[in-house]
Amino acid sequence: MRVPGNIMQKLDLSTAASHCLTTPMDRLPLLVHDRCLSDAKDVLVKWVRASFTGGANVPKEVITMPKSRFGQRPIILSSLPSRILYQALVSGIASELEPNSRGGESWVRHEAFAEESPSEYIVEVDIAACYEFIDHERLREELVTRTLDAGYAKSITNYLEECSTNRRGLPQLTTASDILADVYLSIIERQLMRQGLEVSRYADDFFIRVDSWERANETIEYAAEYARNLGLILSYEKTRAARTLSFKKKAESQRELQKRYFDSEKERMTFFHVAGGGRYGDASLVEVLPSDVETLKASMWRVISDWQAKSGSARAHPDIEVHSESSLRQLLPLAISVLQDEKRIDNSILSNLVTAEPIRLERICRYILGRLSKTGEDEDNWKLLQSLTESGRLSPWGRLWLLHVIGELPEIDSRAFERVQRWVQSQLADRHETVRAQAAWAAATFRQLKDDQVYELLRAATPITLPGIAAAMGRKAGVLSSEGRQGGLSKALISSVTSESVLNKNAYEWGEKI
Repeated sequence: MRVPGNIMQKLDLSTAASHCLTTPMDRLPLLVHDRCLSDAKDVLVKWVRASFTGGANVPKEVITMPKSRFGQRPIILSSLPSRILYQALVSGIASELEPNSRGGESWVRHEAFAEESPSEYIVEVDIAACYEFIDHERLREELVTRTLDAGYAKSITNYLEECSTNRRGLPQLTTASDILADVYLSIIERQLMRQGLEVSRYADDFFIRVDSWERANETIEYAAEYARNLGLILSYEKTRAARTLSFKKKAESQRELQKRYFDSEKERMTFFHVAGGGRYGDASLVEVLPSDVETLKASMWRVISDWQAKSGSARAHPDIEVHSESSLRQLLPLAISVLQDEKRIDNSILSNLVTAEPIRLERICRYILGRLSKTGEDEDNWKLLQSLTESGRLSPWGRLWLLHVIGELPEIDSRAFERVQRWVQSQLADRHETVRAQAAWAAATFRQLKDDQVYELLRAATPITLPGIAAAMGRKAGVLSSEGRQGGLSKALISSVTSESVLNKNAYEWGEKI
């Protein structure tokens, strides 16, 4: 795509570059092909300006990540310069667009809208695969209406068309796409409000207050029609009408579950201290209450213990729905966060949670990374990684997270370490280039990246991952040099990569000194 010179001059590419270099895509770690350019912001700004003023393609790769419940969500990964351009374009008009529906306490307010409704019914509307079906031309029209800037609107939709050949869809997991999605979904929100309805929206999840069952069903029909006009469809699994009382009971049930664990632990931890020697020599009992922090941690240990027992029962009897197991499982991410710095949670609990909900792999990986400074846990970390890498089919998203963590851990002499390294070697031949580049970095960190593998990686690489592979090459050279060992890649091969672009050169030098 080519960005007109008058638009390019207006873009704050420096701020956009700072954002993309320090803020990973949502639900992903900061991958090596981005990390390796952390010291090259000024170069990146010049690169974006030069490339897209003259006209350049947007290289991209599609990977999948698990959804919260079932199925897989497609994610478009593009090169860092491309994402900087996208961020700058959308940021340039963001002040004139829809406020972020996801910011601050938005989710709390959204839930309260349903729980505290004076109406008898709540209609819940959810858009199926919303980001995948947003129509670029209709989005462009809305952007022009909002901003009166046809140049920005056209440049943004030109970028989106580079990412998707059918003129539909937004790249997921980016701040820029969240802003554009809010703009698009606000069209439906306005139409519902023009029907005299009270509406709350969080991303693509709508709550609508209505006073009768008939009105509730009419509202679903309205929402389906408006969505269809925009090329969207409702999720029939998540779109429903329910009495407001059911939302209140659900919220009360969740609060009661948390309160029951917290209050019972507070009572259990409360003790009485015998105070004697008063004025008349009488002894008395003084109540000593635990701090709320101590109580919260103790309650979270109970949540983990009870979930472990109930999940075992659920696995033994899969035909029987264990409602309490599901309720406790919802509290587990909170429990893991609260207990981040406490004694280590057993590996079996962590791996079982990923088996039950693959999307929780991110939380487990962050748990491992948060405990790197703990002494005596290296073997446990490698055993957990072995369990996760050998657990069965992993999405590309999951493999990226595991490879990121592996690259951060210290080397140890253990069977688990060797098994994980064999898994890393297998990822060097993965069909996704982003996975291969991340595997190259992990392999180079432990002197496991071979020369012939570098040749194969370079043959199949695009501008998305070439800097990451260059960084792995630099890492391979840097590790050998730090050990006082000679060898490594040939000077000709290194030159062929570093001389190709200034980005590759910066990436190689970054990897060499890490």
